[in-house]
Amino acid sequence: MYNNSFAQISVEKFAQELPEARAYLREARIDSTARMRLVDAAMAASVTPDELLAQIDARIRRQARKAASRPAPVMEHAEEFELV
Repeated sequence: MYNNSFAQISVEKFAQELPEARAYLREARIDSTARMRLVDAAMAASVTPDELLAQIDARIRRQARKAASRPAPVMEHAEEFELV
């Protein structure tokens, strides 16, 4: 069940608060500048609000896992810096 705090929020406000969601909104053919409620936009795109939020959440988690699994950049002159 979707979080009621998202039930009344506009798509535009949702996209501003969670910019990572814009790509999925675009794929679902939901205009991220729409002033309609997120729930109404999801229904118009033939997606349940629960599914929309679950897909956005899953995508953000996948991106975070990918970012965490990337090796950290190596400093070329690390020997010049001493850790205290």
